[in-house]
Amino acid sequence: MGVKLLLDKAHVPGIRFFETYRKEGGYQAVEKALKQMDPASIVEEVKKSGVRGRGGAGFPAGMKWSFIAKPEGVPRHLVCNADESEPGTFKDRYLMEFLPHLLIEGLIISSFALGSNDTYIYIRGEYAWIVDILEQAIDEAKAAGFLGKNILGTGFDCNIYVQRGAGAYICGEETALIESLEGKRGNPRIKPPFPAIEGLWKRPTVVNNVETLAAVVPIINMGGDEYAKIGVGRSTGTKLISACGNINKPGVYEIEMTLSVEEFLYSDEYCGGIANGKRLKACIPGGSSVPILPANLLLKTAKGETRLMNYESLSDGGFATGSMMGSGGFIVLDEDQCIVKNTYTLARFYRHESCGQCSPCREGTGWMEKILKNIDTGKGKMSDIDLLWDIQRKIEGNTICPLGDAAAWPVAAAIRHFRDEFEWHVNHPEEAQKRNYGLAHYADPIHVPA
Repeated sequence: MGVKLLLDKAHVPGIRFFETYRKEGGYQAVEKALKQMDPASIVEEVKKSGVRGRGGAGFPAGMKWSFIAKPEGVPRHLVCNADESEPGTFKDRYLMEFLPHLLIEGLIISSFALGSNDTYIYIRGEYAWIVDILEQAIDEAKAAGFLGKNILGTGFDCNIYVQRGAGAYICGEETALIESLEGKRGNPRIKPPFPAIEGLWKRPTVVNNVETLAAVVPIINMGGDEYAKIGVGRSTGTKLISACGNINKPGVYEIEMTLSVEEFLYSDEYCGGIANGKRLKACIPGGSSVPILPANLLLKTAKGETRLMNYESLSDGGFATGSMMGSGGFIVLDEDQCIVKNTYTLARFYRHESCGQCSPCREGTGWMEKILKNIDTGKGKMSDIDLLWDIQRKIEGNTICPLGDAAAWPVAAAIRHFRDEFEWHVNHPEEAQKRNYGLAHYADPIHVPA
């Protein structure tokens, strides 16, 4: 069993509630941070830990914190991005549902470090039942003196508020999230100014993902240097992976980032191999927006070395032969899966979720969806494949936010690695209709294994 920093207490009966969480060592990091440290030293520990944003971008969290402006007399805010809408990703839901106090504890420490007296959790609209869990945890923490006025007699005041979104994928982008939190339509903002300078209500703001903020607790408990010893290179600490698709054991796993992709896929401790004795065809390793990789490149790097479950190894070779860690949504496809069908499914999603603010994304996502539908339903032409390639190339990098890239990358990678399958669909339309089997949806797992 690997090191567990976040999920080590996940299966303790009653861990969802304050009393049990406290008995298991909870809130010791808050006591240490507020009574023995100052905000600057907390930021320094997070920097030393090397922890990177766990929401997809992978930007160093401590560095992001250090960017926040500190104008005199102007409030600052911390916003927790719990708008987990990336298909194939459900690890933040698991943290909030079963370990809400771990997130609350991380939020208190982070709020103290950043000078945020009013902190917000912006949660995906579909996670309605988790709102009740979080609000109960907040009430429990407040009753115990860990939230509200003069926390632990330190003079620090902090309140945490939960705000539901309306089920818009675009609000996972931090500036669209801020717009929505302000009561506006969730359209991404043009940057600069960045949120660290002018964010929520034009005040300095830091937006971090659920897993990132939960990781602050073990960082403070063990120290940034010790945390950085776990993992490899710039991939420090542990990472939560949402594993789903054609595997025997779908669920949420906490891994050390020295683990190989092959071991993660086939070990009984993790995914338990491909379901129904099938062979591996491909995998989308970081949520639906990252490039798909065929089996040979998934298990080996561009240099023929073993590929590891970390930021650097998954991206080795660039998009030509690599992908991204992303949000950790590990979607596995077996030998029977149709790449065309699955690419069309993703294209439909991104067309639907585009806010329409940028013309390359607004027009391009719809165009790609129509072309992919034609190929999928036996009405495609060989020229459509090159047209798809051209469209995605003109979307990528030409939009205000990364949704355009998220829509373009799956199409580009599917054509790059599986062009022969697209051509087969064009040349054998009737036979293709009998074989265009795809994952019905990127569903949450039936169970979460211990």
